[in-house]
Amino acid sequence: MFGVHVAGVAVFLFVAVLGPVTAQSTYTRKALTGGEVILPCDYDQAADGDWIVITWSALMDGSFQNLFVRTTGSTDNSITPPAQFAGRLAIDGETNLRLTGVTIADEDEYRCIVTATNNPTTLVNLLVFKQPTAPGPNVQGQYDPPTSDTSKVPLNTTVTFTCTSTGGRPPASLTWTVTKDSTPVSVTPTYTTTNDSQGVGDAMSTFNFTTTEYSVTYSVQCTASGPDPIQSRTSAITSFTTESDTKPTPAPGTGAPISTGAIVGIVIGVIAALALTAALVYFLLIREKKPGKGKEDGGAQSPDDGYDDVLSRNTAPGIDESDDDGYEVPMEPVRPVPPPPQPSGDYQELRPAVYQSLQKF
Repeated sequence: MFGVHVAGVAVFLFVAVLGPVTAQSTYTRKALTGGEVILPCDYDQAADGDWIVITWSALMDGSFQNLFVRTTGSTDNSITPPAQFAGRLAIDGETNLRLTGVTIADEDEYRCIVTATNNPTTLVNLLVFKQPTAPGPNVQGQYDPPTSDTSKVPLNTTVTFTCTSTGGRPPASLTWTVTKDSTPVSVTPTYTTTNDSQGVGDAMSTFNFTTTEYSVTYSVQCTASGPDPIQSRTSAITSFTTESDTKPTPAPGTGAPISTGAIVGIVIGVIAALALTAALVYFLLIREKKPGKGKEDGGAQSPDDGYDDVLSRNTAPGIDESDDDGYEVPMEPVRPVPPPPQPSGDYQELRPAVYQSLQKF
């Protein structure tokens, strides 16, 4: 048994001092930070013969350094691995290598050499990803002008939505799902990222639009994704509704306010009605002055021509006008009435009829 062990070590030492080995198989494996990954190593006993030593190494600082050496009859590591791999390596199956607690620093090229008849060699490229920080992504909406009630956002409001995802390697890809009353809406967002020296970074996407329709509901979601094995995550739905085009019903007894135009119209109508009423009263109650006697006789006008005999038309009942002792009513002076203005239009046509009506009194 001791001799076998010595032979195995001798073979290992022989393989270790060999120069570059031509790979027969090449694989790519992906892992998330904190997870584990199985690195494959090709070996076919029928084709390659019985193996003696299985050697796993990693490309570090420009050269391959041994990580795990398994000899026949043992599953343990016969060497001490570099400190950053301590306690995280194990043989899976017969030749594969299990790496746990994956870190970003583990991203590298790994090599497996099976010491057997044909010495099969396998190269594995390990890619390490980091899931963006949970729960992400995060969506925020901003309204300009600001509004506190998203159930009735005014028209002509500029709405800006921003989606952020942090701590991904690589930074997450961000996509939007926007609907208007359940109908998909196309948007043109911006996308920016930031990265640190290890490739871990944040992503941000933004788009905006202006509300132009009444009573519509917008729903917005953002999805953060990345290459496998990164899991996609979708934000909660953010919704808002634009204001209604119906005016609120006035409270009982208050009524709707009257506009300035309506008030002006009412005033003009009232003035026109008053003017028309005044014109009708004027033509119905005013008559022209009768010609005097002096003018009828061709002589000078008597001083009495300016008076109207009230007694002849206003004699009290039962009084005989021929009685010298009868009741006598003094003559009342009649103030001359200025001639009325000459109307035109429809009023000119109305004047003869009004005049004739007044003559009958």
